[in-house]
Amino acid sequence: MKKTKKLDFQKMIENGLTLKLVSVLVAILLWFGVAMIFSPTVDNARIRNVPITISPNNETLAGLGLEAVGGQTETVTVRVKGSREVVGALKPSDIVVSPVLTDVTGPGTYTLQLRWSKQNVMDDFEILGVSPEKMEFTFARVVSKKLTVEAKAVGLTAKDGYVLGKPTTDPVEITVKGPDGTVDKIERCVATVTSDTVLSRTYKVPAELTLYDADGNEVEKTDAMTFDVSDVEMTIPVLKKATLPLKVKFLNAPASIQTDKLTYELSAKEIDVAGPEETISKLEAINVGYINLLDFKYGEGYTFQIELPNGFVNLDSFDTVSVTFGGAYAGKSITVSNFSVINPPSNWNVTVTTKRIYGVQMAGLAADIAALQETNVVAEIDASTIDMKEGQYNVPVKLYATDGSTVWAAGSYEAVVEISAKK
Repeated sequence: MKKTKKLDFQKMIENGLTLKLVSVLVAILLWFGVAMIFSPTVDNARIRNVPITISPNNETLAGLGLEAVGGQTETVTVRVKGSREVVGALKPSDIVVSPVLTDVTGPGTYTLQLRWSKQNVMDDFEILGVSPEKMEFTFARVVSKKLTVEAKAVGLTAKDGYVLGKPTTDPVEITVKGPDGTVDKIERCVATVTSDTVLSRTYKVPAELTLYDADGNEVEKTDAMTFDVSDVEMTIPVLKKATLPLKVKFLNAPASIQTDKLTYELSAKEIDVAGPEETISKLEAINVGYINLLDFKYGEGYTFQIELPNGFVNLDSFDTVSVTFGGAYAGKSITVSNFSVINPPSNWNVTVTTKRIYGVQMAGLAADIAALQETNVVAEIDASTIDMKEGQYNVPVKLYATDGSTVWAAGSYEAVVEISAKK
């Protein structure tokens, strides 16, 4: 078993440093004991860093429509008297110091006498005085104004193959509060980031706020002004450049038509854009718009406003594209007499009573239109879309060519069907 070493008091006494430390400690304890016995009261203790208190509901200031905008953040030193035990435990928050406001008559700066009191009147100590006894305070009619934060990036550049996007701020608005004579002048708030950094990815950084009046002169920020946010962050997007082809898409094409075989001419075949790298690298083309084949009129063109995906910017010199179909397409009017009913219900009869649909406008590739026979066009009725009730009804039809040609019906057409319950 390991033996426990005993303290060797003889060696400790012989050690000079140890003896000195013990002597000092004993002297302090003896002094403290004597002080408590023979001098239990402290006559002139100082409590430092006691804050100035001005109530926001002060009747004098409220009646004048004023608020303190200077001096209220200062602190003072208070002299107190009391038992050593009580005084030793006092904190700045145990004392209330505030200015005497009887001389305040309007906006301006005043030198005011200070008054003091105990936070808790039952506390057993006496306040002897305060230093300084007078202080300067500034009062003003305080107003607030909401401002949109403008973003300004200075000196930043993008790496080759990239471009800087439009910078944004968080928050996008701030509210400034302060003396009316100053706040009323403010018209603009600009968040600025200045750096010579070359960027290859989106950059976020704290921004410096500057206030301007209507003439573009800087309005100096003062201690009398406050903001509803402490920091403003700027985001500078870094976008990757790309040249992408343009295309259109077609709506309401019959199932028999392969829309990728529909040819057309664009006023611009491609466009230079920039966008977030993770998005633009997956994008194969920019769709400029949709052409509804039900409304198609051969010989007529279409104009589309280019709308880019969210976060993209147009680096080219145009923002509209014209689509024309040239002489590759033609049209003609036919009469359709072939009808087909699909998805008929098992307990209802659906009979087409219309014999022919006249004036069906067909459009498509010129060669296919020239070879189109009326017997190759079918008017299809989907019975699953009809509300089954006995009687005759007008219902929509879909028209398509059965020979696989690239043609379609332009417009909407109907046929009459008779519905009856099966016996």
